[in-house]
Amino acid sequence: MDRYRLPQRDSEVIDRSKPLSFTWNGRPYSGFEGDTIASALAGSGVDIFSRGMKYHRRRGILTADHWDPNLLVQVGDEPNVRAGHRRLSNGMVVSAQNVWPSLRFDLGAINQMVGRFLSAGFYYKTFMRPRFLWPLYQKVLSRFAPGGRIHWESSSHGAYDKRYAHPDVLVAGGGPSGMAAALAAAEAGADTLLVEHEHQLGGHLLWGGPADQAEAADMAKAVEAHPRIEVLCNSTVTGRYDHNWVSVLERSHPTAPERLIRARTGSLVVAPGLVERPYVFAGNDTPGVMLSGAVRRLINLWAVKPGQRAVVLSANTQGDSALDDLRAAGVEIVASLDARVGENIVSVEGRGRVRKVTLGDGRTVNADLVVTATGWTAPTSLLNMAGDRPVYDPVAARYFPGSLPEEVLATGGIVGDGSTRELTDHGTATGQLAANRALQLRHNRRTTLARAA
Repeated sequence: MDRYRLPQRDSEVIDRSKPLSFTWNGRPYSGFEGDTIASALAGSGVDIFSRGMKYHRRRGILTADHWDPNLLVQVGDEPNVRAGHRRLSNGMVVSAQNVWPSLRFDLGAINQMVGRFLSAGFYYKTFMRPRFLWPLYQKVLSRFAPGGRIHWESSSHGAYDKRYAHPDVLVAGGGPSGMAAALAAAEAGADTLLVEHEHQLGGHLLWGGPADQAEAADMAKAVEAHPRIEVLCNSTVTGRYDHNWVSVLERSHPTAPERLIRARTGSLVVAPGLVERPYVFAGNDTPGVMLSGAVRRLINLWAVKPGQRAVVLSANTQGDSALDDLRAAGVEIVASLDARVGENIVSVEGRGRVRKVTLGDGRTVNADLVVTATGWTAPTSLLNMAGDRPVYDPVAARYFPGSLPEEVLATGGIVGDGSTRELTDHGTATGQLAANRALQLRHNRRTTLARAA
């Protein structure tokens, strides 16, 4: 079944001695401990994971991580599971959402034939009158609504938990900058909570070269061993509110599938890294079109070969590294394009998967994989919730922090590009500053309470 699984790699996070069995749309599949749902299916040659919301076009892996918009699936009685992030477990029952009668033959795809009549938001006007028919309209539209099935009566996810925490410093993001900030804050005497939404610390270093992976392992070891640092992986900082009240969603806690942590922190350090941005061309939603980060994760973390014949469009070093990884994985490179000198992709064609690619110079090549590396978007939501108004830089083509309150700091890729050393140096300085401010705040509060007593 694992016909796309590569030979063992030093950087892989799967344990091949622990095979796992699961089903996908009723058919048996297998993977390994450490696989995500998506990596296990991709290793078995699965190309299509979902259908688009409106036209029900086929969707495949795009980013292969927590943010992948194409990888929402049903797991048992739990809808909208992120298959690019959820770890595989033995006996898992996984199925596609929003398809009928099946993922392969979805009648909703007939919407593509009448797309010219289905303008954006057409349902807000088309189904307004006569009002007495609204219950009928509602039943029809609900069949086309995206999302999975909610089992209100039998759901096994009804037990949740909550916790209150009061760290001096809370760091959102466990990449190199976030880890450096947490270490520096802890060394300065601050009790620190480090939150990372992936399953392990390291950020982009995890799918980099051997030197990157070694550095990630060393930093993670130091962080996890520090007595003043609490690490929460597979968790997400979901919001920042008045007076640094921060909400954290902790997943896979021993006592509950999810736990809400209400943290009142002295300093919040935002270190979310960057989100790779898709490139726009005709057919860029065809299965087999992936971002460079997706192919690097598939190859280096889960030892999955993302395709056989690839077209690669690169505008940065991430794309150049993806090209090297693809060659090392035995993928044939049929076209290597450099966007920095004006080379381009015009369109992609293919039904179940990419089959033909038209290049900017008019050439047409046959390929089953298109990889793009053309830039990043800064996830500024936590900073926005702190009152920041991000500033757009047209040269970098992304937003940067503007003016932050004293108790909120930012570090890592969200504030600028740089080498790993430059990112960790900035993280260290930011962590020290965050600790100083938090400890001063703690001292002021205790002095005030002492005087009041």
